Amino acid sequence: MKAEFYYDCHKYICSLVQVDFVKELKIKNHQGFVLAVKQGEKIGLLGKSRHNAKQVDVSKPHFYNVIKAAMSALELETRNEVILERNRTIADGEEMIQQQNREIRLLNEQLRIQATQIEQLSRENQQLSVQLVEKEIRETQVTQEIEEDLAAEIEDWVGEAEISEKIDELPIIDSGLGVHLIEHQQDLEEVEEAKKISGGDIEVVELEIIEEVEVAGGESEIKHLPKRGSQRKMRKK
Repeated sequence: MKAEFYYDCHKYICSLVQVDFVKELKIKNHQGFVLAVKQGEKIGLLGKSRHNAKQVDVSKPHFYNVIKAAMSALELETRNEVILERNRTIADGEEMIQQQNREIRLLNEQLRIQATQIEQLSRENQQLSVQLVEKEIRETQVTQEIEEDLAAEIEDWVGEAEISEKIDELPIIDSGLGVHLIEHQQDLEEVEEAKKISGGDIEVVELEIIEEVEVAGGESEIKHLPKRGSQRKMRKK
């Protein structure tokens, strides 16, 4: 460590070094002479080099005052170094704090963006949940309608089946209508065939059959029977 100081209007440069495990104070004046004194000793060396230096009594007032001024300068320089080091530490700390503040602002911005994204996702999830619920409700309604339609169709089918079974169970009554239709169809065919043969000069005459039926008391009643095709006669016009 080195320090500059002024004594008796002259500039001096001093330093404190380690020599043989002992601290040694060196003071250099404006003329180039160096005073070297080891810590705790009263005899020092004075000269421009250690080879031609002479021993001096550093307890004399002139040397003592110069040494005292040198030690004060070194102590002040040490304090200055400590202050400078402390200031550098403070500056580094402030720079670190500023860097941390920048990182905190960046993290806050990222957190804000993430919060916005989370809120957006939450709204989308809510909308999706509502849509899913509505879809399930619609599907349930459609399923119920389909089940109701199927039930109605099944009931109709069962009703028709029961009606068909009841119809099948009814006794068959022969009204003779089929025979009448067949006879009527045969008569029409005979008339058409006769017309073709006679050239159209044939007239169909309906004959009414009267049947006398005996009723209670020995009396009789005349009953008109329905006309059949076999009761028709053909004659020329």
